[in-house]
Amino acid sequence: MLNLGKIDHIHVRVTDTPTALEWYQRVLGLTPDPRYRHMQDEPHGVTMIANPSASVRLALCEDADFSAAVSAVAFVVSGQEFMEWIDQLAGERVTNREGQTIARDSVYDHHFFCSLAFVDPFGNAFEVVSYDHTWLSGKLKLPGRTAHNGHNGHNTINGHNGHVHNGQ
Repeated sequence: MLNLGKIDHIHVRVTDTPTALEWYQRVLGLTPDPRYRHMQDEPHGVTMIANPSASVRLALCEDADFSAAVSAVAFVVSGQEFMEWIDQLAGERVTNREGQTIARDSVYDHHFFCSLAFVDPFGNAFEVVSYDHTWLSGKLKLPGRTAHNGHNGHNTINGHNGHVHNGQ
């Protein structure tokens, strides 16, 4: 069996590339990668954006008829960076799927990792995840706020962060 290496890039559909570029740069620090500039002029043009080290790349695909899917892209960060992301997203007034502004009470405690879910202006879902659970539990006083509280066994979208859980 062949092994996959790492994810090269993820396609993200948007309805307005200039608006998307501004949001992704302001909120996530992703900027156009000049090595891929030629792809913008191709049929079904793609704008490749990346973080400074190019370890995270998203391919923005403009589609006027797009409606966001339920899937999410998750980025892993350290515990300290997770705390900084909460503040960054809150400061930018970024929201979850239900339109609630991200705040410290938007964090999910998954018992061995923490997550924070949000959407871009086009409804594409993203998560910031940290496995520094013990440290974050102390900082955020997380006990009792878990992904499984109040579930009825059906697939639901939690009101705090829009993350889909299967109720198991």
